[in-house]
Amino acid sequence: MSTEPMAGRRQACLRRIEAALDGVFDDIERIAAELERLWEGQAGLGKAPVSADLKSLRTLADDRLTRDNRWVLGTGVVLEPGVLADCDMFCEWRHLVGEGKPAQLDLNFNRSSDSYYNYRDMPWFTQPRETGRRVVEGPYIDLYGQDAYILTFARPLQCRGDFLGIAGADVHLGRFERILVPGLLQLEHDALLVNASGRVIASNTPGWLPGERFRMPDQGSPPGCLVTPLAGQHAHWQLVESLDSALVRDDG
Repeated sequence: MSTEPMAGRRQACLRRIEAALDGVFDDIERIAAELERLWEGQAGLGKAPVSADLKSLRTLADDRLTRDNRWVLGTGVVLEPGVLADCDMFCEWRHLVGEGKPAQLDLNFNRSSDSYYNYRDMPWFTQPRETGRRVVEGPYIDLYGQDAYILTFARPLQCRGDFLGIAGADVHLGRFERILVPGLLQLEHDALLVNASGRVIASNTPGWLPGERFRMPDQGSPPGCLVTPLAGQHAHWQLVESLDSALVRDDG
């Protein structure tokens, strides 16, 4: 059997996945551009913004949450501690409540509280800060926001070389999966889309559910499998196809 049709289907599947990711980042980019424009304006006046200045982002965030929205649960910015003039930790984050109405996400930044929300050490915040690159973290259960299985998309915010925080979005995995699976179903073999740690994001087989962990070797491809990294800044996601052996779970 010729491998050419198989390779073509694989590339079409990868392009579909990458286009879906880029679509989410395109919306995040609008919020990021507005925040950086605001920051640059204040820097030109020799001032640091205050938290009230960020309310101007709500129109963009609410528009994204209500306009033809199929999977975004929340979106906004989360700031590096100390960059605002009037408070330490801060996020301007809008999410859907009730019958799909946007509202401000209320988080506890009191470090002496049992419910203190410490975003400073979360991968979706630390990775953009350390690498200067956008990331997609998850899947995981967001206990503080939407209480759903989600992916967090994040893009670093900067002004004059200084890290300001991240612009991001929380995406409902179950809904986002629907745009990923059709491409996977075109592949000849059982296939998984996994993150860097082997967590399943989507699959073309009912034997694998999102969040389960595939056993990835430290180096190379698993025996009997073909592993294809996504291009560009999504290279921490990989497409795993079973060519002549079963896909093995990591139960460790």
